[in-house]
Amino acid sequence: MNRLSATRTGLHLAGLMLVAFNLRAAIAAVSPVLPEIRADLALSASAAGLLTTLPVLSFAVFAPAAAWLGHRIGLDRAILFACLVIGAGTVWRVAGGAFTLLAVTMVIGAAMTVGNVLGPVVVKRDFTARAGPVMGLFTAFLIVGAAAAAALTAPLAAVWDWRIALAVWALLAFFAALVWHWATRGRRLRAHSHVEPTRPAVRGLWRSSVAWGITTLMGAQAAAYFAITAWLPTLLVDEAGVDLGTAGVGQALFQVTGIAGTLLVSLLIRVRASQVWLAVMIALGWAVMPAGLLVWPAGWPLLTLVGGTAQGAGIALALTLVVLRAHDSAAANGLSAMMQLVGYLIGAGGPVAVGVLYELTGSWVVPMIVVIGLAGSMALSGTIAGRPVTVGGSPDRAERRAPPG
Repeated sequence: MNRLSATRTGLHLAGLMLVAFNLRAAIAAVSPVLPEIRADLALSASAAGLLTTLPVLSFAVFAPAAAWLGHRIGLDRAILFACLVIGAGTVWRVAGGAFTLLAVTMVIGAAMTVGNVLGPVVVKRDFTARAGPVMGLFTAFLIVGAAAAAALTAPLAAVWDWRIALAVWALLAFFAALVWHWATRGRRLRAHSHVEPTRPAVRGLWRSSVAWGITTLMGAQAAAYFAITAWLPTLLVDEAGVDLGTAGVGQALFQVTGIAGTLLVSLLIRVRASQVWLAVMIALGWAVMPAGLLVWPAGWPLLTLVGGTAQGAGIALALTLVVLRAHDSAAANGLSAMMQLVGYLIGAGGPVAVGVLYELTGSWVVPMIVVIGLAGSMALSGTIAGRPVTVGGSPDRAERRAPPG
């Protein structure tokens, strides 16, 4: 495994964090200006919904291709290419009409998938001894990017218009590409990264209970997160009796406190130890919010803080487990693709399932019971995924005890 020299570690880490910042920003920027987009482009409600659904589906559909790209041209080149596509796509999508906007959104989602899948593989390759803190920072920057885009796009649109407000985020993607290029250029020239042993298919991985535990944990986390993200404002209006503006504050609290959750995981996780207890605690935190909103809706500020912390901790744990459970960078590549392919397919169904149940029952009781059930699934899968074993790296054994350290 290639190791970074001490003098380049800081620049490499900065580049990786800038990449993470851009893995949600261009998508999160859309919602605040969606009314202006619909009015300008005459988008139907279903077409507008696709703008938020297509990226999630991209994360699943393109996960195997992202793993293949990392194997084919190398991790560093693949991530550089992804940043450039995100930047170019962010400008391109606002240059035309509705079809261009939707089609290029899918392209941006595909490019982001490369970073989603290969980011943990880079951490496994270059920061193994500090996997917990680095993955915590990676996830935190991912959330910060989404939060910044959601907060700043509407004010930018008020000054200019929605097209410029969305296109501005391309600058950060290009800046990330530039820093990443600086940080990895020496490695690419010396090591010819296209021959790195990061094969996307690891024999036996799909038969591993630990791999499926991580994948199920990711799927349950994603389904709960996207469901709450989509329906929390409506739920607060119905159950807590707040107005839409206050409900928006609740939504912001839920998202922003996710940053604290990611950093908490980075502090608590231990590379060589079991993470079962941490998975169970995160699942309990997830269950508190939907249960509390049903029995104590007036406590929504506290409940959204607890739920927000849990959702940030949940995604950080799922991504970190890819690094901790993978035997080597090849296994991390395959495991990351598997987790995100299945996990985001499950996650995309979360908002739909909750919406259908709400419409059928006219109540939030059954939908919130489903979210509580997802939290239970996180606890169960976490007891499997959190065991200190590694997967992949051998054709005849899918799982083995982690080496003592």
